[in-house]
Amino acid sequence: MMGLDELFRLLDVAVEDRVECANLLSESTRSADVDHAIETLTARLGSYSQDPLGAITQDPLVWLTAFLRLTPILVNWHRRLGVSLEVTRATFADVGRNITIHRRAHGGFGLETWDWLIPHYTGMMFALGRLNYMLHPTKETVDGVMVAGDWVPGIHIPESGPLTPQAVDDSLVQARAFFSTHFPDKPVAAAACVSWLLDPYLVEHLPEDTNIVSFVCRFTALGRPYDDATAALFFMFRTRDLRKLPDLPRDSTLRRLVLDRALTGDPWQIGSGYLRL
Repeated sequence: MMGLDELFRLLDVAVEDRVECANLLSESTRSADVDHAIETLTARLGSYSQDPLGAITQDPLVWLTAFLRLTPILVNWHRRLGVSLEVTRATFADVGRNITIHRRAHGGFGLETWDWLIPHYTGMMFALGRLNYMLHPTKETVDGVMVAGDWVPGIHIPESGPLTPQAVDDSLVQARAFFSTHFPDKPVAAAACVSWLLDPYLVEHLPEDTNIVSFVCRFTALGRPYDDATAALFFMFRTRDLRKLPDLPRDSTLRRLVLDRALTGDPWQIGSGYLRL
């Protein structure tokens, strides 16, 4: 049995958000939607499926309640896989981090990015150093690298500090060892990334010696980028409201680049790429 203090420490829930989280766990808040979310996530655990979950609910607090209730089950599932407690804690610290991001963006308690945490609670996502990796079968084929159905960890970049080359190198080293140790039946030879950071515009407009350019240049492009007009705006400023552009801070080269491009009306793009592990 996991107590509230232990639960909130594992999820890295900020002190200011713990009362609201405790309230969500009271029996009076239990609902059919929460039960349905728990049943759906539990059924998906260990399937490594990326199929849509279906029309359950879009209520962030329903999903957060389900996550809080399911955490002990996921901790035990990690333990059975032999995953270290350090990796488990780093992985589920995304819960507290995203609650904090919501409070910073909206001034109150919530979890706008609840859907980002679905892979954590279906056993697909693992935090290994600076990067997160979502294990799944790929739909892509690249001659000599991967074929559809191969296991390919998808790289995700949490909001947790500088994306230095050393931190990325260390994370990739950890990933090679982690997947060969804990998933020997799911061999991986490459990792992939789908992100606004892989928009070619960044490499063309940022200095070569920046962390982001160093990160992007590790990847070989996969397919064609697609438009998402507010992707960079959301991840840099946690808003998609173009009316806020004049008031957003321009306190870094990257932020100025994002804002200047948004002001021109030129849409951002989501790029895809792969690298060999």
